[in-house]
Amino acid sequence: MRRYLCLLLIGALPVRAAAPTAVPANDARIAYMGRVELSAQKAEMGYPGITIRFVYRGPAPIMRLTGDSPNCFFNLSCNGWDPVVIKLNQGANEIPLPTGIAPPGGWLVELVRRTESWMGTASFDGLLLPAGCELLPPPAWPDRRLMFIGDSLTCGEYNERFPQENDSTPRSTNAARSYGMLLARWLGAQVHLVSYGGRGITRDWSGKTDVNILPVFFPLTLPDRPGSDWAPSRYKPDVIVINDGTDFDAGPQDEAKFTDAYAAFVGQVRSAYPGAFILLTESGFQSDGSDGRPRIARDQLMRTMQEVVERRHKAGDSRIRVVRTGFFPGTPTNGHLVAFQHEQIALDLLGPIREVTGW
Repeated sequence: MRRYLCLLLIGALPVRAAAPTAVPANDARIAYMGRVELSAQKAEMGYPGITIRFVYRGPAPIMRLTGDSPNCFFNLSCNGWDPVVIKLNQGANEIPLPTGIAPPGGWLVELVRRTESWMGTASFDGLLLPAGCELLPPPAWPDRRLMFIGDSLTCGEYNERFPQENDSTPRSTNAARSYGMLLARWLGAQVHLVSYGGRGITRDWSGKTDVNILPVFFPLTLPDRPGSDWAPSRYKPDVIVINDGTDFDAGPQDEAKFTDAYAAFVGQVRSAYPGAFILLTESGFQSDGSDGRPRIARDQLMRTMQEVVERRHKAGDSRIRVVRTGFFPGTPTNGHLVAFQHEQIALDLLGPIREVTGW
């Protein structure tokens, strides 16, 4: 009788669910596009537009992410559906994916870092898989490869504000709708955005030169972390677009010195990527005179780029040219381009990229 009662009591004990399985950030079934500092513990991200992919079937996993500021935002989409916006809390985050029956091929989850470099460094810290959840190999990235180098325009800063609004906040920044990422989707290519708002080739937006300007952060995996060297062999772009006009935000430049500095930076890029075709383009920020402002900065930038290309051609580098792109005044409350103006910049660049690649 006592044995029977014991069996009844044992049968009445609750069954504990199996602990979720932790999958590290560097698991081969998690794919990254963009410059990330990758370890088993985390994939750190400083640049905008970095994209993370994984595929699962069965019960939904939990994503683990960390933001070092309250201004880190991501797009989250499943199987190509329209994305939703995720805001990270400062510190550690565990974000469960929506539950539901996955299709036979699984759910393709894609995270895109919306926000840019000065808005905070974020990390993807891996997944927690509940019992029955299975990770599958993610689809391969395209073979074609693009790189866009520049300032806040290339980042897509504040591009989702409506013209009549002044929503100049990190949430209104969406790198996925920047001209560079639009071109990558149109052309079926991978893309790296190596860009930082307010940083030029010789100085920042306020005229400071003792900060990590473009030649300083260009070789880095994390733009605010000296020593986080990026190995160029990890990603060899077919085309590189350099688009930066921040040097003129603080006023006119000494033209000869600026041209030499621009030429030195182009040489730095060419040294890292000897096989890429380099396109130098006008900044969408610098006035062409249509808004009543002088076009001095725009004309000087064009003369500098033409001189740099001429020097490169004389040195035997034929894989470089200047591309004309339009000026767009942003909105009355903010000079940053909005999304449909990014589309116009992308259209200006689409033909030249196809010409030099044959895509």
